Amino acid sequence: MANNNRSEPSAHKTKATTGVVMYEGTSYPEKTFRDYLVIYASDGIRLSAGTLVLFFLNVFLLIPIFSVPYQSLYAYLLLPPLTIMNLWAIVLIIAPGRLQLNYVLFRGVFGLVCSVSFMVVIQKFAYGTLGMTTPWYVIGSFVVYVFTLIQYVRFRLQKLKQPPRPNKIDKNFRMPIAVIAVISGGAYLMANISLAFVTEQTVVVILICVYNMLILVVFHFVMDLHRYYWLRRVMNTK
Repeated sequence: MANNNRSEPSAHKTKATTGVVMYEGTSYPEKTFRDYLVIYASDGIRLSAGTLVLFFLNVFLLIPIFSVPYQSLYAYLLLPPLTIMNLWAIVLIIAPGRLQLNYVLFRGVFGLVCSVSFMVVIQKFAYGTLGMTTPWYVIGSFVVYVFTLIQYVRFRLQKLKQPPRPNKIDKNFRMPIAVIAVISGGAYLMANISLAFVTEQTVVVILICVYNMLILVVFHFVMDLHRYYWLRRVMNTK
């Protein structure tokens, strides 16, 4: 695939009520839509894939999986998707130039796998470490997770329908990785400092809050599934 930063959808129509040029078959302004359909540059794929999976996802899943108390249920639930994501990341690192479109799909799947896996880790903290027994916590947690994800996607789709704002989109694409790095380092530092002043249960509650924040951050990547769908659709119509 050519090393283009953006696709070039050309079909459009003008919305009579506002005069804004819309992409044909959608309610999205053409300029916003074209900026949204990003094919990431191949020279950044190696670093991004390695950071997201080989470092971030591995650290924040493997440590809770094998920490005390070890419970095989969580290993069975988390290790298979973690293995798949690691193999996928390695393939992207080996041949990024040939898999630029595939990397968009990778980011979307990463968002889903990462957020759901963090929800599972939270259940281990709650039931394995804090000793909770009621099933309502896990039920309520995943209900809130699904509701929040749906609202986030709806918000992003509504934002996509707004007129374009210059020099905003590229900055937003880089922001989640920076936020992940800051939260990751802050969480590690907070957990170590907390051990000197508070009980283990308090540290676990702090970690649950941190993982919930990380879930909100990685929701950003889920939107790449929508981007991948439209990229494939636009390319197939050319």
